Amino acid sequence: MNREKLKLNLIQRVMKINETSMLERIEDLIIQEEMEARLKESLEDIKEGKVHSLEEFKQMNEVWFKAKGLK
Repeated sequence: MNREKLKLNLIQRVMKINETSMLERIEDLIIQEEMEARLKESLEDIKEGKVHSLEEFKQMNEVWFKAKGLK
């Protein structure tokens, strides 16, 4: 199954879920995966010397949280 078809299939399945607790579990899994991906990217950036000041980091996190609707 290609990526786009898989995405559509997942969306359709999630749309059928009525239990809030199950939707929250799915959201938690997605957030966990996003955070792990960011961690991997961050570690690679550190290895390559691409680092940010603490203030830049805070600003980047605020943007990320807002984009994800978490803050």
